[in-house]
Amino acid sequence: MLSFDYASVSRLLVFLLMAGLRPLGSQAQGYAEGVGLSYEVLPLKQKSSDATFRGDVFRANIIVSVAVAADTSHAALVGLNLETLRFSGSRPGFTANNVYGITPLVGYRQRLSPRWELTALALPSLNSDLREVRGADVTWGGVLRAAFRSNARRAYRLTVGYRQQFYGPQYVLLLGIDWRLGERWRAFGDLPTTFNISYAATPRVNVGFNLNGINTAYRLQEQDRYFQYQQGHYGLFAETYLSTHWALRATAAYAVTRRMEVYGRDDQWPATIDYIGLGKAPTPLSSPLEKGLAFRLALSYRVPAP
Repeated sequence: MLSFDYASVSRLLVFLLMAGLRPLGSQAQGYAEGVGLSYEVLPLKQKSSDATFRGDVFRANIIVSVAVAADTSHAALVGLNLETLRFSGSRPGFTANNVYGITPLVGYRQRLSPRWELTALALPSLNSDLREVRGADVTWGGVLRAAFRSNARRAYRLTVGYRQQFYGPQYVLLLGIDWRLGERWRAFGDLPTTFNISYAATPRVNVGFNLNGINTAYRLQEQDRYFQYQQGHYGLFAETYLSTHWALRATAAYAVTRRMEVYGRDDQWPATIDYIGLGKAPTPLSSPLEKGLAFRLALSYRVPAP
């Protein structure tokens, strides 16, 4: 069985920061996030039995750019994403237990001009319950994005890509925007999966609205099935800067889309675009879940975007 040590990962994150590596910047985001740690609580309820239980989601990610040119116009990108979903409580017919995701990231960024920037990223992933790891658990993908700053207040980004998923092919098509609406208001994100409207209540405190969409899957050992985790959360957040770069955000959200279901290996979507399924949906083997609340606490290391 494959296992990983979260303490070792934490030491790696600290080492990379202390080494002076720059977080990945972006021309279509309110800030560049180099390190992220988050914990999410999902109160869950089955439609068929009214059984209630709980999901806990732990995530850790780091992405840094290593300049390969003196003017930092060219940079190699390296990163790592870790994810754990744990379920507890009575859940008859819900056969998924704990699942894990490990995604290393390798890429390259090139600034073409003060207005244009191109980035390419490779995204291999190991997603499974880690009970019997094999080559089929590893999926492949990649994205290409172009960012354009139109003026000091607005920037845009287009991201296209492809990822293998256990539920079928997933195509990535995101429109990113960073718009400073005034001294206190800012809108930014990558639609349709993320979007934020932020209001600076004080120099160190922001409040606002956010959208967060996820669509991924994990292979299960039992009969080679897979578990799909699809969500669309609309929420309100409040965040405070603990220091110049470290920010703590609390979010309370409602899931307008929530699919956390087990499927047969060959029962797949014809295709998906981001977290939107196309064509006939596969038939779940586990009981569907009700929509509901989600609560998230996240700590991140940020560098303000220009």
